[in-house]
Amino acid sequence: MLTIQFGQCGNQLGRDLFSKVSADLASPSPGVSYGANYEYAENTIEKWYDGMTERGRHLARAILVDTEEKVVNEICKDANASWTYRTSNVVCQSGGGCANNWAYGYKINGQRLSNAVSNVTRQEIEKLDRFQGFLLLLSSAGGTGSGIGSRMVEILREEYETKSIVAAIVLPFTFGEVCTQNYNTVLTLAEFSDAADLSVLFENQQVHAMSASLLKNSNTTLCDMNSIISENLLAALQPTDKARYDMNFLISKIAAHPNFRFATIKSTPYVPATSLQYELTHKWDVYIRHLKQTLRISKSQTELTHVQLKTPNPILGRTIVSHTYSPCVSNILVTRGKSVQNDVVVLEDLQKRHLYPEWTTLESFTHLHQERKFLNRDKFLALITNNSEIHRPLNAYLDKAWSSYKFAAFLHQYKQFGLEEDDFLEAFAKVENIVQEYKSLKSFSGN
Repeated sequence: MLTIQFGQCGNQLGRDLFSKVSADLASPSPGVSYGANYEYAENTIEKWYDGMTERGRHLARAILVDTEEKVVNEICKDANASWTYRTSNVVCQSGGGCANNWAYGYKINGQRLSNAVSNVTRQEIEKLDRFQGFLLLLSSAGGTGSGIGSRMVEILREEYETKSIVAAIVLPFTFGEVCTQNYNTVLTLAEFSDAADLSVLFENQQVHAMSASLLKNSNTTLCDMNSIISENLLAALQPTDKARYDMNFLISKIAAHPNFRFATIKSTPYVPATSLQYELTHKWDVYIRHLKQTLRISKSQTELTHVQLKTPNPILGRTIVSHTYSPCVSNILVTRGKSVQNDVVVLEDLQKRHLYPEWTTLESFTHLHQERKFLNRDKFLALITNNSEIHRPLNAYLDKAWSSYKFAAFLHQYKQFGLEEDDFLEAFAKVENIVQEYKSLKSFSGN
């Protein structure tokens, strides 16, 4: 797997992700035998790293792309980490960024940097005996991640048409980070819906709320948010007991239908680091029931409840109450930790027929397990879910972007770099179609 990090968000997220990989490998108490831990470490290193430096530091199999040097320089000079990036894999053309403008990133800087990124990509792939595919990390709010990321995903799709492309896209706060973020987001989603096999969406607003509510970070920073996102990604991507758990398998299970190529990750438990050693570990069924509750829709407000912002409760869910759940195209549950005789992983809650539309099959649900502890935790669960609620954030950005477009707000900033009104209308139409497809999913009420 080759990771490509775009812009400030993508590069900072990538650094945190590789740091988490390193921390997971260095876990002092993996909870499995030496042989099992050794196999896990080998598979992890094969997936994320590419050799070692003379000083014994792992080299991340990653490419860093940016138009400003500050973040990239800061990331690459961290001498204390047990891993590092290849300096030859940094593609940075200092030019003052992309002005929070998708068109500038896509049309101007994307064209300037695409050959360099393609050359480094080719060199990395040629070194591999078996290539899984690409993991792209970016934000849709600014200009570099959204614009250059969109340009490169098109090129990668054209050059490597049979290889898997998975993108982790960080969506901006709905109340605004930059004035052009809604245009940038819609244009990005439109491009990735065509070129990527799967796009995993992370909402800044939701991640911030998780950090404040669950981890008690009253002054949540971008680092805190990146930590949650990278932990979710790692929980979904680290080796499992299935020998060939790779990107092809992930895509075949979660995004097999061409009309539904988006997913989110819901995970549990989240505990502040200061109280981790004192936290009670519940049985598997408590956590699985909690994850199912995150798929519940409030009947009064027809929106997801804030279950994910609460801690798992062993009492909640034992009473028989009928709820409406978000219809799921597909779900993958990844459980990490020891399963013993009086505490086995029971999957019934997430296999219930009312969670899935009539046209889906039982293969819509997949369970993967890994007995080894994850980041030194006794239990950790990640639910990769492709469900109807994905339409909500997409629809919010679409509505805001359309409201601006009707009054021609900021359009001159895009037109000066070659983006025409037809380009906007085409992007609006693509995202609107995605929203309608997800809205049209139907399931049933159930317990």
